[in-house]
Amino acid sequence: KMQVRGRPRYFKHLIDLGRWPYEPFRWSFTARGVYAREDMFEGCKVLDLCCGDGSYNFLFFSDIAGTIDAVDYDAHAISYARRQFARPNISYHEIDIVNQPLPSTDYDLVIWNAAICYFHEEEIRRIIEKIIAAGKKNMKLCGMLPKANGWVDHKTEFADRASIEKFLRHYFGIVGVREVAEGTAVSFYFQASAPFKDGARAAPGVYA
Repeated sequence: KMQVRGRPRYFKHLIDLGRWPYEPFRWSFTARGVYAREDMFEGCKVLDLCCGDGSYNFLFFSDIAGTIDAVDYDAHAISYARRQFARPNISYHEIDIVNQPLPSTDYDLVIWNAAICYFHEEEIRRIIEKIIAAGKKNMKLCGMLPKANGWVDHKTEFADRASIEKFLRHYFGIVGVREVAEGTAVSFYFQASAPFKDGARAAPGVYA
């Protein structure tokens, strides 16, 4: 399959679950689910961008969210998620989030974990604008970014908390970023709220 389809574009987190009881230091895969869940409430409407295998929606979010739209552009990932991690309140969508509309509106929370690095900066900006347009006035965006490591597939990387905050504050009035050591790696977990709606933006140079 690797030779036919190329590098896999999603990870099957059942592998993590299988290894964790025997290698307790491999806990970090749970952080994406735990931190995102902090911003959820009973019956909330959630959009998960670049959802991969769908495991986070099923394991961490499906018991509290009212509805979840889980989106990925990889047909194989969506097919796997529908087979392995189906629940009535989760809808899996095969969508190119740069060039196609998001599946719905009025989201309370949008999750964008790890995959941000695989987009060019201009694409990230376009996606964030679509997220804000699809969210409620008090919507929140949360997610995770690995610290810049020069990974061959990455198109955009962030070296520190300050650079992430500066980027997101162009679109949100409130931004928080925490740096978490995960074994030999470092990840940034961000939460952004108070989006600038209707074309409003922070004044140029304020966060320079």
